[in-house]
Amino acid sequence: MEVERLNVKGYRVGIIGLTGVFEDLKRSQITGEDAIKEQLLQRVRERNYVAEPAFEDYKDALYREYRRFLGEDVEDEGGLVIRILGPGCASCERLASETLYVLQELNISADVDHVRDMNEIARYGIAGTPALIINGRLRCSGRVPLRSQLKEWLLEADGEG
Repeated sequence: MEVERLNVKGYRVGIIGLTGVFEDLKRSQITGEDAIKEQLLQRVRERNYVAEPAFEDYKDALYREYRRFLGEDVEDEGGLVIRILGPGCASCERLASETLYVLQELNISADVDHVRDMNEIARYGIAGTPALIINGRLRCSGRVPLRSQLKEWLLEADGEG
């Protein structure tokens, strides 16, 4: 059972079977934003607990990710979003570690996810791992940048928010 991460009001939550929910909904050809949001929440709740006070926040987050799944341009919820792409080799782990170190040193909070699934990495269309994506922008691929370079990129991206 694959657990995927979803950003709900600044919190990373694990959702079981999210891609399957998206694929099923796409096949159903349900239209209309409200109807899609209702279906997304209903289908996610079949395998995941969602507290009733959070229903609207989940609907918005699920709808945003569903649109991204469909290939639409979607703005992130806000804040710094970092994706480290790599199957878990020494270089990938080093990039993850260095990135977290620099974030802590700069006292910057971010939504950080180390994507290890090769199918998901392939969706990004990168040439090599490890790769670093900050706020949707590929910053490096096939290498681990120097800390000074990481600091520069993270400060720049944090200033955009």
